Amino acid sequence: MYKKLIKWWLTGILLFLPFQHNIIGISRLWDMRLSILFHRIDVFTIGILFPLSLIEYYKNKGIINRPFLILLISVFGVFFSGLMSGAVNNNPLLPTIHGSFDYIKYFLVIFIYAAFFREQDEFVKVFRPLLIVAIFIGVIAFIQEAWAMYSRYILKENIQNIFYIEIPKIFQQRDRQSTFFANSWRFGMYRVSSLMLNHNYLGLYCLLIFNVYSFATKRGKFIVFFSLLSGTLGSFSRIVYTSFTLVAGLQILRGRKWLILLLIPVAVFLFEFSFNSEQNLLKPTKSVELSKNTGEIAGEEGSIDSFYRKHTREKAIEIWKDHVIWGAGPSMYGGALSVKYNSPLYDYKAYNIMPLVVLFLKEWGTIDQFWPQVLAELGIVGIILFVWLFVSLTIMLFSFRNKAASQEVKNLFTAFIVYMVVILVYTFGLTLNLTPILFTCFAFIGIASGFVIRSS
Repeated sequence: MYKKLIKWWLTGILLFLPFQHNIIGISRLWDMRLSILFHRIDVFTIGILFPLSLIEYYKNKGIINRPFLILLISVFGVFFSGLMSGAVNNNPLLPTIHGSFDYIKYFLVIFIYAAFFREQDEFVKVFRPLLIVAIFIGVIAFIQEAWAMYSRYILKENIQNIFYIEIPKIFQQRDRQSTFFANSWRFGMYRVSSLMLNHNYLGLYCLLIFNVYSFATKRGKFIVFFSLLSGTLGSFSRIVYTSFTLVAGLQILRGRKWLILLLIPVAVFLFEFSFNSEQNLLKPTKSVELSKNTGEIAGEEGSIDSFYRKHTREKAIEIWKDHVIWGAGPSMYGGALSVKYNSPLYDYKAYNIMPLVVLFLKEWGTIDQFWPQVLAELGIVGIILFVWLFVSLTIMLFSFRNKAASQEVKNLFTAFIVYMVVILVYTFGLTLNLTPILFTCFAFIGIASGFVIRSS
């Protein structure tokens, strides 16, 4: 009986995560403690259910095969490297443990779902309601884009006066600075966020569902593709568009030629990005003089984002040079935990990190660059172990794909392998732990791994 309840919970949390940010904002109006619970519900789930999943594996020792075990060892390799880094630097124990766990927590989701889902039809039962959710989110994204474009170009409203129909902004308990408007428009197009935290979350989530749906079906339905692509392309994000190029290119090779019509404008946008230093992640940007009042940046694509990334990336390298092998330790730089535990590295005298940049870090909770953060916190050892972690996960996916009994399941694992490349792409411009995306993707991998292991 308890296993059925766990399955219901694990399915329910996948339906909850796309709306987590909005639910947190709404619940904050009534009870701060309830808001904190919703904020940490994914961590509570992992902390409670991972030990229970280990008990399941102990009862059924035969289901632990070599690729699965190698992945588990790789995950804990990263965790213990974090502990070692903290010990070498004499960092406090709690931030070290918390930061080490934060690096691996969503990889544990794979083992949780694999332990409790055992049948192929269970994947369909989980995926179907998530597909409906993604369709709904995509439709809202289309409505937002249409309204914003109509307001700006037909009604001739100023971008600061448009009602954007965005719940995340409605429930923010502070005045919106004009940097919000600057960063919400790109090349004259509005970057929708629908019912999710921001445009990157929306685009990557819809692309995840689109990727799985495209590989799982031969024909597909127009309304599904239209909704998912509205969410994906409406983000106008270079990370999402680069990833979409990969996913769409493979689908074109599989016979969906109509995607060429979408790939052409996406390629044009990416071409424009490559010549615009403000948008190109691979090009260094010129130094920018920032006003104390960041609200003065009101034009499209203000330079605040590119300056923030450049400054934090440079400081990450400076920190790494002082801690080459093991890094400065988990919870010390670049993430929300470094702010929570008041990292001494943010003292201006330590690395001359601009106070304004620290303020933005407190607001955003990330430097939006995963690998520089790992380099600064875990050093060369951490980089090597994380690379091996991704390699071992990919090896496991290829192994399970080869063991799959049907073409349907093979296609499913092909979709997961493709999205692993997407995850690697977005780590160069975002943090790794995008909860609705990474948790959901690894849950899919866990469910599929569970029934393949048992069938083989």
